[in-house]
Amino acid sequence: MFSLESSTNELLSLAKAQLIRALHQHKTKPYLPIWGELYTSLRDIVRHGQQWKEDVLVYPMRPTGTLWYLYKDNHFLADLPDPGITISMTREQLLEALLKGSFPPLHSEDRSIEG
Repeated sequence: MFSLESSTNELLSLAKAQLIRALHQHKTKPYLPIWGELYTSLRDIVRHGQQWKEDVLVYPMRPTGTLWYLYKDNHFLADLPDPGITISMTREQLLEALLKGSFPPLHSEDRSIEG
């Protein structure tokens, strides 16, 4: 029997996987619409962070960096250590940035998002 916490963590993992799959699909087939999948994934990540009152590591970024959801600020944060920059965004701002190809994940289904 699943506990509520393990079920919620599983839903978070599914949301992250859906987000990365959608980004990979957009990279390989840019003519397919993915806005809804991205929005749903980000919404589920926000829900998890708010429900459990914890920051959520969304994914590591390529070439270096991490993408976070910060529940206290209700913002996403792209942490880019190489130039020493952090970028805080709303869900809508992140969605637009992802559609433009910004903040790519390090890996997608055991391969780089590039190929």
